[in-house]
Amino acid sequence: MNLVDGIFFIVLAWGAYRGFSRGLISMICRFGGFLVGVWLAGLYYIPVAKFLGTRLGLKELLTKIFIPFCAGGVPAGSFPQFTPDAGSSLPGFPPSLWEPVHAIQGGISGMTSARLMADSLVKLVAFFLVFAVVSICLGAFLELLAKIATGFAHIVLLGGVNRVGGSAVGLINNALFLVVAVGMITPLLYSMSLGFWGDGFRTALINNWETSVLVPYFNKSWEVASQVLANFFQMV
Repeated sequence: MNLVDGIFFIVLAWGAYRGFSRGLISMICRFGGFLVGVWLAGLYYIPVAKFLGTRLGLKELLTKIFIPFCAGGVPAGSFPQFTPDAGSSLPGFPPSLWEPVHAIQGGISGMTSARLMADSLVKLVAFFLVFAVVSICLGAFLELLAKIATGFAHIVLLGGVNRVGGSAVGLINNALFLVVAVGMITPLLYSMSLGFWGDGFRTALINNWETSVLVPYFNKSWEVASQVLANFFQMV
């Protein structure tokens, strides 16, 4: 276990505690908001990223920030070759976020590397922005209905079951969030490790990620989740 695993355990523990305090019915409603949030984020993060990157100028701003770190470019074959595919620990989904990894491995200029990194980061921001807005707003709306149902559950003496079940759903909710977060963030981390900063940072970054006890399980789960998102929810 390392720092990454410690952060994951805190997130999981917080989910269980929040579920216990809010109850089963409330957490089921929140879980519904989570699923809809992931679905809509997968559908609309690219259009939102284009708006943020082009209309608001976020991509150009990030490119200027990344250029000093990418000066000189990346010669082909300078770094280990990562080959994400459906059978590996690196799922390679969504493809648009893995583009910088493949490009950097092939050898590109510093400017191109900076632009690709900026594009990936804008897409990540767009994904989690859509997810947060939808899941929070929908979850808050469903919470109003949950409070009425939760009160009824206590009346019929289901309070204990309501809390224990809520803890379980809260744990599952946060675990699935970590699956999505790890799946979306992994390509950015590998891009940074290939093209940014020095060997010390690169080693520390990837070693902590790859020696994590939980990351491989989240990546394996992301392989399954990504198939569902791609085939049934048209995420690209």
